[in-house]
Amino acid sequence: MEHILHATDLVMDYSTQQATPNATHMLALNHVDFGIQAGESIAVMGPSGSGKSTLLHALAGIITPTAGNVMFRGANLARLSDADRTKLRRSAFGFVFQSGQLLPELPAIENIALPMMLGGASYQQATDMAMLWLERLGLRQLAQQRPGEMSG
Repeated sequence: MEHILHATDLVMDYSTQQATPNATHMLALNHVDFGIQAGESIAVMGPSGSGKSTLLHALAGIITPTAGNVMFRGANLARLSDADRTKLRRSAFGFVFQSGQLLPELPAIENIALPMMLGGASYQQATDMAMLWLERLGLRQLAQQRPGEMSG
């Protein structure tokens, strides 16, 4: 089966100084290869500072790696415009943020549905899709809970 998302030889080098002999480098990604097939679920795990968020941001086209390629459905993300990468994230990727990017006034189902509604889906279409994802993740019981009422 072919990968729907495939990264090859990703490097993310955060230099502390610009191109000097004493420049130090912090490699957040060090020649990482990654692939995921359609329908596959994964978890990215590791200690704090190991590059998990950097990897996910590179895979979603939020950041451009120092080296390597990220391909989604045959398209090289680095060759897409910012607007096209934004459209791709809205339509094809889902994010669960670790640092409170949820609206505290809205229940989980509406927080999940909101980006779809901003993309043109009706309230009913968006909440139906949001419920489907909550069910797939075994979280249906949290649909009407607000972020402050959920743990973890």
